Amino acid sequence: MSMTAGTGERTHAPRPRRPRGELPYIGLAIPGRLTFRVWQRNRDVFFQLWRAELLPPLLEPLVTLLGLGLGLGAFVQLGGDIEYVQFLAPGILVAFPMFVATFEALYGAYFRMTQHGTYDAIAATPVRPEEIVAGEIAWAASRMTLNTALIALVLLVLTPWLDLVGSPLIIFTIPIAFVTGVLIGSIGIAFTSRARSVSQLSYFFSLFILPMFWFSGGFFPIDELPGWAGTVAWFFPLTHAVDLSRALVTGDVYAGLIVNMLWLILAAIPAFWLGLAAMKQRIVK
Repeated sequence: MSMTAGTGERTHAPRPRRPRGELPYIGLAIPGRLTFRVWQRNRDVFFQLWRAELLPPLLEPLVTLLGLGLGLGAFVQLGGDIEYVQFLAPGILVAFPMFVATFEALYGAYFRMTQHGTYDAIAATPVRPEEIVAGEIAWAASRMTLNTALIALVLLVLTPWLDLVGSPLIIFTIPIAFVTGVLIGSIGIAFTSRARSVSQLSYFFSLFILPMFWFSGGFFPIDELPGWAGTVAWFFPLTHAVDLSRALVTGDVYAGLIVNMLWLILAAIPAFWLGLAAMKQRIVK
């Protein structure tokens, strides 16, 4: 508030305008259509490097499936008539693609932000910071979805030999992979926004991804864990993705899976906004 010269009248200073599209109180804008352009940019780079990008994520789960499923599986006895390799396959279907999404949200985003100048270049266009982040999260989820689809094809090819896939419902593991990728990618982006060196990204793997990889029911039933460990495992996103994957691959679908699906969706929503807010702070200096 100020005084107008010569009149003594009080005037109110104009309120600062919020950035275009920004929601009041939360300081974030809903990502718009330009999110697709950021996703498209990452897709185009992937297509240029697809030969190097696709082979390792396919070989690792295949070697694990055959090595553990047929090697270690000869010494593992599970209840019922299920073989260990059949138990292993649904977990591998979503566990290994999680690594791809994590690498995109951590190392890919970090280097595009700090080394390659990609974020600075995009920020010079009409693309908003929220759209940069949303495009990165969408790309991480897309990579997880793509790799899940490719591993599903491998499982189908091996099914006449190993009887891995028992239901056409396996097709629904693809949207589940996308939701899981959004959740894990969002958490990864939030962590990346706080990393001040590339070496700090390894903490995310050591403290979150690796425990989740091993203790989410993909390699052994979590019912066999101590009570406290089973409770901790329930809060891992991958636990719910593995439960859904196993039910869809085998065709043993039951009503309780709704809880798993709702858990992933309801956890992905706040994680997405957390990723937006955290990385926007890093981008907008």
